[in-house]
Amino acid sequence: MTATADLSPRVVQAMLLGAAVGVGVLSSIDPRFAIAAAIGIAFILMVFGDRRIGLYLFTIVAFIDVLPAFGGPLFSVAKILGLLLAGSWLAAAATRRDGRGGLVSTHPTLAYLLGALILYAALSLTWCELPEAGVGALGRYALNAVLLLIVVGTLHRRREAIGLVTAYVAGATASAIYGVLFTSDTDISDPVGRVSGTIGDANELSAVLVAGFVLSVGLSLVARPSPVLQAGAWAGAAVCLVGSFMTLSRGGFVALALVLVASIIFGGRWRGGAVWIAVLVALTGMFYLSTLAPPQALDRLTAGDGGTGRTDIWTVGWRMVQDQPVLGVGVGNFQTASIHYLLVPGGIERDEFIVDRPLVAHNTYLHVLAELGAVGLTAFVLIIFLSLRSALRAALVFGSRGERDMELLSRAVLIGLIGILVADFFISEQFSKQLWLLLGLGPALLAIARGSHEDEDSSAPLEERPAYRERPAALPA
Repeated sequence: MTATADLSPRVVQAMLLGAAVGVGVLSSIDPRFAIAAAIGIAFILMVFGDRRIGLYLFTIVAFIDVLPAFGGPLFSVAKILGLLLAGSWLAAAATRRDGRGGLVSTHPTLAYLLGALILYAALSLTWCELPEAGVGALGRYALNAVLLLIVVGTLHRRREAIGLVTAYVAGATASAIYGVLFTSDTDISDPVGRVSGTIGDANELSAVLVAGFVLSVGLSLVARPSPVLQAGAWAGAAVCLVGSFMTLSRGGFVALALVLVASIIFGGRWRGGAVWIAVLVALTGMFYLSTLAPPQALDRLTAGDGGTGRTDIWTVGWRMVQDQPVLGVGVGNFQTASIHYLLVPGGIERDEFIVDRPLVAHNTYLHVLAELGAVGLTAFVLIIFLSLRSALRAALVFGSRGERDMELLSRAVLIGLIGILVADFFISEQFSKQLWLLLGLGPALLAIARGSHEDEDSSAPLEERPAYRERPAALPA
């Protein structure tokens, strides 16, 4: 970091000129390469200047899978930016002198579980059928674990946590707008026009939009001092809700229904408002399905077609679990091993999803259980549980201090994470960047609530600090 400060203006100008020439050359070869290079250069400048900005930008880009990919999904722009973000975090962690702890010091059990999950996934390469597929999946687990570490290690203040939630809402809203205006799911097996957005899959989009709706509502109440941000948050909530309806995802509708229930259960002092919002969302959904949705929409949502082959995949996945209940078939090998469990007594109606084009399990928890066995699923579920508990405990700590805005934000993160986890029962999204971002937000909020109470506005007089102003008089200082 200090080396960049010693560079002369001419050296900086030469580097910028060289970068511009390089982008120009790439544009003559393929404009997609030039776009990716320009995004990468801008991201490098921002992330090494301020890692928080890099994290916010990465959160938004995580929703935009329509950006060009080179050489397959391994070289997507989102993954390249993720590697750059991880590099900046490692550099900062190696030179940190501010005394702030990361995940190991603030949440050691969660850190050890992450390490155990990665280690066990790596060990499963020794018995899986196709190690090449396993290496790719292992890398994705590792990158998402690093993403969780980055979230906890980067967010130290209240405004930084609000910034990440704002970035999530911005990305979800942009993806929904793109889907509503430009795209639809055109799978011939699903003739109903379904919004898939920049995610490219209607079911996956619905999962992140359900969480986006909850976070938007929470952000709109937290952002009361800023009318512009508040208006944008309410607009984002409306867009995410409408976009979720237009995906016509059965899993998304189930997740939205359970999110409304969870908002009443975990709403705390906002429980009354949560009831009104639940009623409003239910009425909006019924109006959309009865008036605005395509005629086949209601038939699709209520059809008993086994989830368009999903239940057959679950049957095969459960056979894997019965065969290898403890160890699993190996990381990244669900699709490779599934064909071996097809010719077993029991009805399978759509074997093309096993033979012709093997699909993932379409259930995150079954997928992890089939690949990593009971050992891997236990670590995965405990990571989820600790993150949920951290968000709830953060809400309680903030609430005891009278910091109602941060209490509300913590509850919104908790409920939004529940929404994604419910939706993931119908899709295989163990590598979802949005999931791991929210998993990191729970521990980050708890660390802020516990340890950085004095970090925020520490130079201001005590009576001018937000936490002091908002503390009820009945509570001791």
